[in-house]
Amino acid sequence: MIETSGARTVNRRMRCIHHVTVAATIVAVGLAAAIAEGRDLGKLRVLSDGYPRVFFFRQVEGMAARRGVTYEQWESTFDRLMGIEGKVLDEEIPERSVRNIEFFTRFKQRHGDKLVLLHFNGNARDPRYESDRFFAGHWIYFNGATILADVGAEQGMTDIRVDKPNLFKVNMGRYRSRNEDIGLCMLDTDGKPDWHRSEQVQLISVDVKNKTIRVRRGCFGTKPRAFEAGSSYAAAHATEGPWGDRNNLLWYYNYSTRCPRDSHGRTCSDVLAEHLGELFGPEGTLAAFDGLEFDVLKWRCGGGLRVRGADCDADGKPDAGLHGGFNAYGAGVVEFCRQLRERLGEDTLILADGMHEGNQRAFGILNGIESEGWPHLRDHEIKDWSGGLNRHFFWNSNARPPLANYINHKFNMPTGRPGVVKPPDVPFSTHRLVFAVGVFTDSAMCYSFAPPTERGAPIGIWDEFRMGTENKLGWLGKPLGPPVRMATRRPDLLKGQVKPTGNGVRFERSSDGLKVTAANAKAREIRFRLTDVPCDGPDLFVSLIARGDAMKGYRPEVARIMYVSVGSESEGTHERFMTWVNDKDFDSGFYFSKIESDRVDLEFVIEGSEPLCIRQVTAYAHPDAIYRQFEHGLALANPSPRPYAFDLDKLFPGRTFRRLRGSRSQDRVANDGSAVGDKLELGPKEGLFLVRVD
Repeated sequence: MIETSGARTVNRRMRCIHHVTVAATIVAVGLAAAIAEGRDLGKLRVLSDGYPRVFFFRQVEGMAARRGVTYEQWESTFDRLMGIEGKVLDEEIPERSVRNIEFFTRFKQRHGDKLVLLHFNGNARDPRYESDRFFAGHWIYFNGATILADVGAEQGMTDIRVDKPNLFKVNMGRYRSRNEDIGLCMLDTDGKPDWHRSEQVQLISVDVKNKTIRVRRGCFGTKPRAFEAGSSYAAAHATEGPWGDRNNLLWYYNYSTRCPRDSHGRTCSDVLAEHLGELFGPEGTLAAFDGLEFDVLKWRCGGGLRVRGADCDADGKPDAGLHGGFNAYGAGVVEFCRQLRERLGEDTLILADGMHEGNQRAFGILNGIESEGWPHLRDHEIKDWSGGLNRHFFWNSNARPPLANYINHKFNMPTGRPGVVKPPDVPFSTHRLVFAVGVFTDSAMCYSFAPPTERGAPIGIWDEFRMGTENKLGWLGKPLGPPVRMATRRPDLLKGQVKPTGNGVRFERSSDGLKVTAANAKAREIRFRLTDVPCDGPDLFVSLIARGDAMKGYRPEVARIMYVSVGSESEGTHERFMTWVNDKDFDSGFYFSKIESDRVDLEFVIEGSEPLCIRQVTAYAHPDAIYRQFEHGLALANPSPRPYAFDLDKLFPGRTFRRLRGSRSQDRVANDGSAVGDKLELGPKEGLFLVRVD
C-alpha cells in the first residue's frame, strides 16, 4: 500500500471504504447499462431554446457525500434546475466516488432531459487514484539532482546525498503544509533519467548544508530499489493543490508531444484517454453521464521556480514544455483532446476551462468552455468585460456542435491565509450583469456564488433564473435575434480611415483589408499601432473583424492571442483586452471607458509572426451597452462605470415590459414587479431582466 505522512491512517480509511465503493460502482454500472443505449444530447433542456439555461454545480457532490442524506432528499434539492455537474471520481478528492456515482446515475435514469456532467481535473491527479495505469515517466518532474552516494533497497526512511538539495521543497503546496513527492531513477548511458527503473518516495526533510534529503521509501505502489552513486537521479514532481486541507498533492500529467513512453509505447495522453474511454463506454461506470468538463486544462506547463522548471522531455533539464519556441506541452493538450474525442464520439460532451489565455486551445474539438468566474475568478469589478465577451463569442463560432459553453458564477479574493479565499461583497447589480452575459453569449449558467437559502431548500436559486417568485424555468423562451451592441448604432468615428504604424512590420492594403506581416519570419509577436483614432468623451468602443494564419508547427485548431490596448500605464488610464484569432473572420469588441483625450492610439500585439488580415475596424464614442430580446422578456446590460439609459419606446415600439417579482431574500428593489416606462436607466456595471407584458 501507499505510504505517506499519516499514510497508515489514510490507508485504513481507504480499505474501509473500498468495499462500499465497489458495491456502489456495481449498482451504478447496472443503472447506467439500463439507460446507456446511446446518449441523446438533443433531449437536454440545458441545450434547448428555453433561456436562461441553468443547472447546479458542485454543491451536488458535497451533499451526496454526506452519509445522513438520503437519495430522495438529495434529488428534491437538485431536480429544480436543468441538470447537475460534479466530481464523482477520486482523482482530486479522496472518497468522492462514494455514493456520488450511484446518485448521479439514478438522477439521470429518472430525469433523462437533465444534464449530468462530470467535473474532472484535467491538469493533474492524486497518485493514489488508479496510478498503476500510468508509467513513472508519464508525470512531469522538475529538473533534478544527481545522487552522490549509494542508496540501498530498504524500507522506511533513508537519507540520500544529492548534489543540489535546494531543488527540493518542504512546507509547500496551497496551504504551505505539504512536502514534495519525489521520483528516484537510474540514469541511462547518455546521463538522462530512465524512468523505467524508478521508485517513488516522499520528502521528509532537507539538509542543505550536508546536501541530504530524507525520504520515505517505496511510496505510491512502488518498491524500494538500489541506486548507485553518480548514475542515479532524484527529481521532485510538478504538482498542484491540495484542493482541500485534508486532500493530497496532485501530480501533473505530461501532455507534451515529447512525453516518455511506457513499455507498451504509450504516452500519458494515450493512457488517460483510454481510461476515460472505459469510464464513459457502454459498460463503464459513467455510461449514463452526458459528458465531462476538464478543470484547469492548460496551454502552458506550470509549476516552475527560479532555480528549477518543468522537464517535459525527461532529459534532466528544465524546458517548461517549450522546444525551440514550440509549445510541445500545449500542442500535446490539443492532441489529447482530439484523441479523447475520437474515443468518446460525437454524442458525448467534452468541455474545458477557457476563462483566460492560459487555458487549452482545442477549438473545434471541444463543445465549449467553462468560465470559472466571469470574466474570471478575481474580477468581481468586471474590468475585463471585453475580454470575457470575446472569449465566449469566439468559442460560439469555433466550438464543436452542440455548443455547450457555460459560466460558473463565482468570485473569490485572498484572505491573507495560504490557500484560503472568500467571496467578495458583490451588489445584486453585478450578479445580474453576469447573468445577462450568460444569455447574450448563449451560455448556460451554474453558480458557486449562491443567493440566500430558502425555506425548505438548502440551496437558493437566483430570481433571474426562474422568473422570480413565478418560478418558471426557461421563462425567457427563444431569443428573437442576436445581442445588440448599442454603440454600433452610433456614427463610426474612423469612417474607414486607419493609420497603421510599427517597427519591424509590413502593411499591405487590398480589397480584402489591411494585411499586417512581421518583417522577421522568426519574430515571436507582431506589434503595431493604429494612430490618431478620434474620440468624443470617456467612452470608446472598437469593433474589429480580423483573421490570421495559424502559427507555424501548430494544428489549425490552435488560435492565436491578440491584445488591443489604449492609454498609459503610468497615468493609470491603460486598458488592455484579449481576443482570439484564427483563419476565419471574427468580430471582436473592445470597450475602453477611461478615455481622457480627443485622439488615442490603439496598440495591437498578436503572438506569432504569421500574417494578420484586418477586414474592418470601426470606432464609436459610446459605452458597450447591450440588450437582447426574447419571446417573453428582455435582458439588458450596462458595463460602463457611469449610468446608461435605454430608450425602450424607440427600441421596442408598441411593447411593454415589467420587472421581475423578486423573492423576499433577494433584490426586491430592482425586481419589484412594477411596469417599466419608455426610458430605463441602469446604474454603473448593472444588468437587468424584464418580463414582456403585451
